[in-house]
Amino acid sequence: MPTLFRWSFGLLLCGSLLAPNPSSWAGPRPRYALDGHERPVALLRTGKATYLVTQRSVFRLEGKQLVRKYRGSAPIQCAAAADTVLWLGTHQGLLGLNTRTFGAHPLALPGPEAAPNITAVFRDLRGALWVGANGYGAFRWANGAFAPELGVASINGGVATTDSSVWVATSVGLNRKRGAEWIRYNEEGVGNREIPDNIVEKLLPDNAGNLWVVMSDAICVFEAGGTRGEAELPTVRFLGRPGNELYGVASVRGEGRLFATGMGLLLLPNEPADRLTSFDAPATDKVAPARLLRPVPAPAGAANPVLLQVDDHQRLWLVSEAEVVVLTTKEFHRLAAGLAKPAGGTAKL
Repeated sequence: MPTLFRWSFGLLLCGSLLAPNPSSWAGPRPRYALDGHERPVALLRTGKATYLVTQRSVFRLEGKQLVRKYRGSAPIQCAAAADTVLWLGTHQGLLGLNTRTFGAHPLALPGPEAAPNITAVFRDLRGALWVGANGYGAFRWANGAFAPELGVASINGGVATTDSSVWVATSVGLNRKRGAEWIRYNEEGVGNREIPDNIVEKLLPDNAGNLWVVMSDAICVFEAGGTRGEAELPTVRFLGRPGNELYGVASVRGEGRLFATGMGLLLLPNEPADRLTSFDAPATDKVAPARLLRPVPAPAGAANPVLLQVDDHQRLWLVSEAEVVVLTTKEFHRLAAGLAKPAGGTAKL
């Protein structure tokens, strides 16, 4: 086991997996039904408009309804928003969707295939559009054309973070661009640039500035500010139980870090310090005491969400295949307050 990493086997659940009865949470709150039961891809905002992108559709929030504005044939895998266009990455190329007419137009990438499998679409802090095409690499829009940026074929995702870094997930490691320099993190990394697994499946930035790196056999987090250094990345093998898929992460003020997973919502409660100390473990195989994850029930009648987002008003948006539920900070506090307390002496990482 690499000595550079502070490993823990996983964050386990405290108490019973049965969530407390949320019947007292049956009061009115914003709920927006979602037609089609398609898997959500992205919740986007541009100006005063809110858009939900699903596997084959784009909805706009109009009053108390999510109204479908576009439906395509190719599955949508990723999306980004600009002022008057939504960029949709599909299995059959990149589309620009005009937010006034909702007409879609393809945008070709350089290379032998004009409409490849798009696995990443995002904008950096300067507003430049980045696109990742599986089999062809990563490209950046500059001076009216796409320019190649990273010649790695196996692109699995990409994001930009608030420190102006650009991150690209691949099946041979994690790539980060800071300024003009590309940095690579992988299992064989040198100079404290090591991660536990080369297969980086997804990148999940949260609203606190942290970047969660989901790999085939581990999850680690690059904390905002990077005060610990990259030799001490908080890392776990799993959340809740082995094989539990992580969909999204949000930092909820006054409560902790909330994870949307295949097991449902899981809360990692706050500690007095801001650092993610619960992810730490000694550089040995010993299982050490630490805080436990707590299951959080979905609001009454709601399905388990696969997207989480905290907006500028600190409201929590929970997006499932059936609907979107919006909770104020106070509402979520009340929901979390009904959770069972950790059983004494059973907290383990």
